[in-house]
Amino acid sequence: MNLPNKLTAIRLILAIPFIYFLQESANVSHSELYRLIAFGIFIFASLTDWLDGYIARKYNLITDLGKIMDPLADKILVISALVIFIKLDYLPPWMSIIVIAREFLISGIRTIAAAKGEVIPAGILGKYKTTTQMIVIMIMLFFGLGNNPQQEMLYKTVYFYLTLVPVILTVWSGWEYSVKAKHYFLGEE
Repeated sequence: MNLPNKLTAIRLILAIPFIYFLQESANVSHSELYRLIAFGIFIFASLTDWLDGYIARKYNLITDLGKIMDPLADKILVISALVIFIKLDYLPPWMSIIVIAREFLISGIRTIAAAKGEVIPAGILGKYKTTTQMIVIMIMLFFGLGNNPQQEMLYKTVYFYLTLVPVILTVWSGWEYSVKAKHYFLGEE
C-alpha cells in the first residue's frame, strides 16, 4: 500500500473518534471541549485528504484503490457529520438527506462501473462539492450553536444558507455524474 492510500486509511480510521466526540458534544457537561476535539480531528482528516491527493499526483502514485477509497473516506466523514448535525439540530434533515442520497447514487454508479472493470474518478464539480461541504462542516464544528437562544437562531440561519452552497453543488454534480453514466442505466455497453 503506497503512502497516499495509507493516508486515506488513516482518514477512514479517524472517522471513529470524530463520530464519538461530535456525538458526545451533545452532552452539556463537555459540549464545547468535545466539539472542538471533533473539529481538530476533522481538520487533520481534511489535511490528509489534501496531502494524499497531492502526493499521489506529484509522484504518480494514483491507484484504482485510491480512486475508490479516497472519495469513500470523504463520504464517511461528511455523512457522519451531517447525520450528527441533524441530531444536534444544526441543520434541517432534508439538507442532509439530499447529500446522502446523492452519495448512494454515485456509489451505486461506481459499483456498476467497477463490475465492468471501469473506475470512474471524481469530477471537478464533485471536488468543489466536497471542498465546500468540508468548509461548511468546519465552520459549524468551530462555532457550534452559541450560548443563548438568540445566538442559536442566528447560527442556525447562517448554517442553513452556508449549507445551501454544497447542497446545490451536490445536486448539480450528481446530475452531471448521472448524465455521464447514463449508459449504465440504459444497459448500453
